[in-house]
Order: sequence, then C-alpha cells, then structure tokens
Amino acid sequence: MNTLKDDFILAKAGSEEAIESILKRFSSLMHQQSWRNGRYDQDCYQECMIAVYLAISKFEIKE
Repeated sequence: MNTLKDDFILAKAGSEEAIESILKRFSSLMHQQSWRNGRYDQDCYQECMIAVYLAISKFEIKE
C-alpha cells in the first residue's frame, strides 16, 4: 500500500489506480459531508469527488 504522498505523486503522473486510491481514502469524509438535514445528498457526494479529483492536479508536494 502506498502512502498518501506516493499516491499523489502517481496521480499527478496520471495513474488511475492512484486517483482511485485517493478517492477511497477520503470516501468516508465525503460521505460524512454529504448528509444534509438528516438526508443523504448524492449530488453533494459527487461534488466532493470532483473537488478531490481537481485538487490532485493543484496539490504541491514540498520535500
């Protein structure tokens, strides 16, 4: 299993497996944020996934 740092490096290089791994890592947080007024909001979950996906390209790793 790769570290989160490794996954970000691989994802920025285009690895679909690394992107999937990152999305899985944050899945529970995205699900948690998708509950609104006692109801699950699927659109919110999808927006969270898109936000994480777009953030991968903007994320900078500093050594």
